[in-house]
Amino acid sequence: MTQPRALQICPNDHPPFLDLCRNHAAALEQAGMEVDTIYLGAPRGERWNDATYLGIERGAHRMTARLREAVADRGYRLVLAHRYRAHQVATRARASFPGATLVTVAHEFGMLARWRRRWRRRLFANDVLWAGVSEAVADEMRRYGVPAAHTLVLPNPVDVARFDASLLPRETARECLEAPAGARLIGVVGRLHPKKRPHLALEGLAGLDEEFHLTFVGDGALRGALESLATQLGMAGRVHFAGNVAEASRYAAAFDAIVVASTRDEAFGMALLESMLAGVPAVCADVPGPRSVLGPEGLYFVDDTPASVTAALKRCAALLPRERAALSEMQRRRAVELFSVEAVAARYRTLLSTDAAHLPGAS
Repeated sequence: MTQPRALQICPNDHPPFLDLCRNHAAALEQAGMEVDTIYLGAPRGERWNDATYLGIERGAHRMTARLREAVADRGYRLVLAHRYRAHQVATRARASFPGATLVTVAHEFGMLARWRRRWRRRLFANDVLWAGVSEAVADEMRRYGVPAAHTLVLPNPVDVARFDASLLPRETARECLEAPAGARLIGVVGRLHPKKRPHLALEGLAGLDEEFHLTFVGDGALRGALESLATQLGMAGRVHFAGNVAEASRYAAAFDAIVVASTRDEAFGMALLESMLAGVPAVCADVPGPRSVLGPEGLYFVDDTPASVTAALKRCAALLPRERAALSEMQRRRAVELFSVEAVAARYRTLLSTDAAHLPGAS
């Protein structure tokens, strides 16, 4: 019997979508499907050899035409469109995969915030399933008029075995990040973007003893302002900027804790997931997207003030070794049970089961 076939489409392979698409492909394969992956743009760096790159950065009509050529006569059962541009192209090319269930994955809030997109959904995509990477994103789509029966949650999967194999030992990771000897190292991992509120982590550090240092792994438009703020607060020697680091998740064990201070606009939180697998406690803003990852046992700061961040970091630092070990074990178990490739494969099996035979687009 021929295996059912799945297609996933993504605008580009910019971080984190190279790894995310690899992991979705692995989950789909574990669910019993053959998988094709198409990036609409050109590769950012090293190509993923199992993916097809159309090399078209702009122009929905050109992308649609090239996609039709690439997928002709493949007989797809499932089409997965990551982000709105892929959704737009996939819906225009629907005739190329008749009978397929089309699932559009929202990786951020606001995918349907524009009225024109909601209008197009009602006219041209009322049989599409919409998946949020967290329940909060799925809830938002329901508020924008998507029927509850057409929404689901597909979290970002992580390949646990590959993550474990790539993780550097603590001392090696600290050397690579040039961590000061003896420092208790706090990490902020991700873009230096207003949505991430990196300044809040920096200001929270000001209330800690001098043995605590902060390393930003990532870059962005706020770097200059953060450097100035560190100097202004008299902490320039305790705040370090690693810049963009390839395969940053490999260095997770370098930290004694990480801080995720993101606003309510944060839909998920890959840095949290990576810290959970690495056994590193995370201090986090109590907002829906990150909470969906970290869960009820997370170390949250109660309000958006530096004093609250400081207090949460102090609670983290005061954990006894056995308490820290128990927290690490619990968080890793949660990461594996909910966000591993195997866990997401189970969601795909449910989607493709006989119970799902009457989903939109099913033959």
